[in-house]
Amino acid sequence: MSQSTPETGAFPSPHRAADWYELFFDLVFVVVIAVSAETIEADTTAPTVLVFILLLFPLWWAWVNLMITNNLFGERFPVIGALVVAAMPGPAAMAIAISVGADKDAWLYALGAAWIRVVLLVMWLIPFAKNALHLPLWRLLLYNVGTGLLWVVSLWLPAPWNYLLWAVAVLAEVALLAIRRGFSYEVYQRASVSHSLDRVGLFVVIVIGEAVYLAVTGLSQHPTGDGGAAGLAGLLVCALLARAFFRWGVRSAEAGLVAAQRSNSYGAMRDVIMYLPFILVVALTLVAASIGIAVVDASDPLPLAVRTILACGIGGFYLTNAIIGLRLGRNIRYIGVLLIPGLGLPALACFATGGLAAWGTLALAALGLVLLDAASQVLDRRGHAH
Repeated sequence: MSQSTPETGAFPSPHRAADWYELFFDLVFVVVIAVSAETIEADTTAPTVLVFILLLFPLWWAWVNLMITNNLFGERFPVIGALVVAAMPGPAAMAIAISVGADKDAWLYALGAAWIRVVLLVMWLIPFAKNALHLPLWRLLLYNVGTGLLWVVSLWLPAPWNYLLWAVAVLAEVALLAIRRGFSYEVYQRASVSHSLDRVGLFVVIVIGEAVYLAVTGLSQHPTGDGGAAGLAGLLVCALLARAFFRWGVRSAEAGLVAAQRSNSYGAMRDVIMYLPFILVVALTLVAASIGIAVVDASDPLPLAVRTILACGIGGFYLTNAIIGLRLGRNIRYIGVLLIPGLGLPALACFATGGLAAWGTLALAALGLVLLDAASQVLDRRGHAH
């Protein structure tokens, strides 16, 4: 297979849906998000939220690396599917470590990350051995063996040195991605945009599903009228965020990514597929945790920390979608029309309702999303008319 260049033309971006084994693999991340949301519910302080973000990123990074590898080679080499399933103990171990406290079981977290690197190395060596990949061997070894050894070495280091080595391992992989010599045409032009968006969309469903789960289980434990109102408001928030993501976000992103692929805008593809969705996942996890707290304590005013988490979650969702739009070349004026109320309405609903019961804060947040949805429909119709 010859390598594509701007002069010879790009590889096509085939339409492809997620494979069954990828959906099975995602079940591990159902647990990851559940553990993360429960951790924030138990402690809404800023240090806990920061630790959640720092520990979640290596898990997301592992997920997105496995997703892209299967995107590139899964259909051509069926053994890749078996290796995706074989990777499951890695994130499972990392999730267990988070649930009991990474400070107590740091070795389990590091061991899980190292196992994922081993599986990824095998996944990349298969097409390399079959001459279906034209990347230098040193790059494959450095990206997987080099960083994997850092995770292994951290097993024998005390805190905080082991955490520092974890950060170095992840940052080294991020830096290697920035060195795109020979990498761009091998990866970005071969990638299926539809498969990538399908996988990211399913991950978003996992996080929104956790919010729905917390709303329902919270109500089942506290079946009151106020709890029912909070649960309904929480479900409406989840539905409107999902609608915004799938009706406008995914559709716009797919067109933008296809255009970026055709114009060799690999940095935009990398950011929109690998980095920015992580912020979406964090934002929606914060929304899930705040909904869970609001349903349980529906009759009492939400503490400032919880209202801050809710405002940051909803606002972060719209801010990330705006950045994705800008990264893919959308008009900044069009984006600003929705971004300003997307940040302002949730903030107003959360910070101006300190004296209201929790269900009232959630209801006002849902009302703000209804207004944003109506504005999106108006802008969408005007865009089509134009």
